[in-house]
Amino acid sequence: MPVPDTDRTVADAIDRVLEAEHDAAAAIATAEAAARAAMEAAREERRRILERARTRISRLHEGAAAQLATSLERLDHTVEAAARAAAVSPDVTAAVLATVAARLTSEAPP
Repeated sequence: MPVPDTDRTVADAIDRVLEAEHDAAAAIATAEAAARAAMEAAREERRRILERARTRISRLHEGAAAQLATSLERLDHTVEAAARAAAVSPDVTAAVLATVAARLTSEAPP
């Protein structure tokens, strides 16, 4: 039995709609896959940036710690030298005090 022309037209239209739906579903699936890939690439880039930042911060911290240690060591040496300089023998201290006292009590200008 031959198919009437109207039925054939309707069947063709339904086929075109189904094909369009299939194409749209495939396009959506492709777009979703591309979006997932782009998001994963962005996450990976974020991880790389974070790791690079942590490495840089570590290096800066190590450098600052070394610089601080050097400064503290220099300060310790300065304090030790000042302590040695201040630790004058009692005889020298007495002589210096006698000289200062003599200058302060003399009438002649220094």
